[in-house]
Amino acid sequence: MGKVKLKYFSRIRETIGKTSELVEIKSTNIQDLIEELQAMGEQYSVLKGRDFAVYSAIDQNIVTDVKTSIEGATEIAFFPPMTGG
Repeated sequence: MGKVKLKYFSRIRETIGKTSELVEIKSTNIQDLIEELQAMGEQYSVLKGRDFAVYSAIDQNIVTDVKTSIEGATEIAFFPPMTGG
C-alpha cells in the first residue's frame, strides 16, 4: 500500500513505547494492519484489544469496523476509550 503515519495514544503509546511512527505497510484494512504490525514485535499485540478496547481512526475519522479500508490513508491512530471530565 505504501507509507502511513501511525499514531498511538494513552496506554497503547505506553505499551508500544512510541507516540508515532512512519511505516511501509502492505495491509488494506485495520484488521490486517494489526496482524502486520504484530509481526514487527510482540508489543503491538496490545492493538488486538485483549485487555481493553482499542479504537481506530483513519485520517482523523473514527472507524468501528476492523475491515474498513485503509487504502489511501495518510494517518491511522489507535487509542483506548476516552472519558470526559
